[in-house]
Amino acid sequence: MKATAFGKFGRFSLILLGFVGIALVACGGTQGPGNAVTPSLPATGHSTMKVTYDARAVIPAPKTWSIVPGTLHVAFAPAFHAAGQANLPLRLSYPPSRAAAIRRSHALVAVIAYADGTGVHWVSPGVLDAPRRRITAELPASLLDGATGLTLALGTDNIRYAMETPGPRYWTGKVWSKTGTIQSNLKTVVLIHGIFSSVESAFPTPSPKSTETPCPQRIADAGGFKQVLGFDYKWNEPPYYGGDRFADFLKQIADAGVSSVTIEAHSYGSVVTLAAVPLVEKKLTVDNVVTLGGPLPLRGTPLARKDNDWRMGMILGLMDWYFGEPPGVVDRAFDSGMVASLRPGSGDLTEILDHVKAMTTKPNFVEVAGTKWICLYTLYGVCVISEEKFKPQLIDGSGVELPWDGVVETKAANSTDIPSPTPTTFGLSHIELECSDDVIKWVGKQISPSDM
Repeated sequence: MKATAFGKFGRFSLILLGFVGIALVACGGTQGPGNAVTPSLPATGHSTMKVTYDARAVIPAPKTWSIVPGTLHVAFAPAFHAAGQANLPLRLSYPPSRAAAIRRSHALVAVIAYADGTGVHWVSPGVLDAPRRRITAELPASLLDGATGLTLALGTDNIRYAMETPGPRYWTGKVWSKTGTIQSNLKTVVLIHGIFSSVESAFPTPSPKSTETPCPQRIADAGGFKQVLGFDYKWNEPPYYGGDRFADFLKQIADAGVSSVTIEAHSYGSVVTLAAVPLVEKKLTVDNVVTLGGPLPLRGTPLARKDNDWRMGMILGLMDWYFGEPPGVVDRAFDSGMVASLRPGSGDLTEILDHVKAMTTKPNFVEVAGTKWICLYTLYGVCVISEEKFKPQLIDGSGVELPWDGVVETKAANSTDIPSPTPTTFGLSHIELECSDDVIKWVGKQISPSDM
């Protein structure tokens, strides 16, 4: 069933979800799942809009997603003007047949098309109201500025998708393997990833046709390492969940006859590493801890504050879609306490820092921070949509202090709370820090000066 409505924005209003604006209601008929999407949109002067609901339609999505049939499309003519508007409350009702899947995982998706020909996917876990079978979220009004179209949909996890199994990884010199042997008495580096990632994707192998030296091998060469190991963990759990398991792997390395290691960690993996290192102090010497874009104690990230939940949901949602992860991983990041653990001065960050400071023999801490926004879409090598486009939503009023790398503040990644760090910055984004030649060469000089 398709329902079409035409509205002329004027000087009138209707209260919906506590917001003054125009209410658009589109309900499915007897066929299809019967989702009812009920957004409210602010008055825009004299813009004309056309609203179409299709109970059977879905939107293209990553293979890890399953889009629930039923989409609402809003066309604006002329383009939407958002000056002075507040965030837009959205509400989506779902049928009983979808309740179980949606309780397990869910995300609202808004596909926004702009007058300049660009577009973006806005993703939010929203707030689940299971008794009423509905999800609510706030769409930042400024995201619609210049928009000619908006499509709303609901996604859940694709049950056919299986996430990578956490645990050790072994670098063969060419590829990562889930099986291998830890060699004794070799100079060893252990790599650990951040959010929306794994060792295999954070420190990847180039395509078979590429002549480029693989990232893990370049790290090994720069630091004089003869053995490269890795560790995958569930990044959407609190830091001690991954830290305890990482510590167990580090103890295995010691049991295999390795007396000392360097750990190189990206993003949230830095916090997990700091949680793990004090746990192995009596068994294994950690010579160096290299942190790449880490939300380090005690700063963490202001985006993790409770009043910034919608901002954190937005940035995690954008990354979730960008990296092709299922929506359930973002749900878990909030529900597990992982997000809360990164609040400035949180109990987790305080405890982790206290344990690091209490170590008798501390590692040499090397901190790398980025100062560049993430590019979300490129065309022929040119950035078409930068994350900076969403600065008014992500940054203004959030407590985040620029510069940052698109995820973590530079001041957090160059934390002065860490004992005697060696910090530096690069004009790179969060997702460029791991395998940049400049970063690899600089880090190599800090951890192995006699070899350079």
